[in-house]
Amino acid sequence: MSEELLRLQKDISSLPHSDNLVSIVVYGSIITNESKAQDLDIIVVVQKVNTSLSHLFKLLYERYSTIDFNVYSYAEILSTVSFYTREFKLEYLQKGLCIYGANIFQDEFLKVDANKYRRSILIRSIEYLQMVRQKYFSRSLTDAQKFEYLKKYFLRICKSILLFCGRHDHSSVNKMTQVEILEDLVAMRVFDTLPDIESIENKNDLFNLFSIISDALMKCKKEFDSEQHASLPF
Repeated sequence: MSEELLRLQKDISSLPHSDNLVSIVVYGSIITNESKAQDLDIIVVVQKVNTSLSHLFKLLYERYSTIDFNVYSYAEILSTVSFYTREFKLEYLQKGLCIYGANIFQDEFLKVDANKYRRSILIRSIEYLQMVRQKYFSRSLTDAQKFEYLKKYFLRICKSILLFCGRHDHSSVNKMTQVEILEDLVAMRVFDTLPDIESIENKNDLFNLFSIISDALMKCKKEFDSEQHASLPF
């Protein structure tokens, strides 16, 4: 744990009403590549979601200009109503860095079955696809901003397809290079030829590749529905 996070951990423990906190987990670039981290990704789990949390967020905003966060009650986590694509999200949260309490997401992820996991990946990937379309047609972003966003989510959805198809797990897919990911998708016939992403210089050419991604996700959905139908007891 970095010195900065150690200081944050110590200061959180000294906050008023810290006894309401159950678990605080940070994840993303703040632990994988802190020198290049642009924001703080954090999950806060408490006994009761109330105004006492203002002390915590005052501290966080003093340290970080941008925070991407979610706040849940412990009861919400245990009752599985906390987030829609729960199984997909649990996978990376259980590998996050817990800076307060215990990482309760580890035990929750152990309860996940393969069927729910694949379903959550599929749902999240389709949500990503919608996010890409919204950003591309947005009037509030520059072309350069759109291009960077498309590149980020192109690779993210490609990884999700590999996860859905069982070719990799969360750990192995995140160790793959962009070329390795795309080579795997060529082997699966998602792409006819290897896309040269680095040579694409404008948002329009990159956006057009998402139509292929969309077809692949619809194929995954058809496969999933067929499996569910085959498993029915009648």
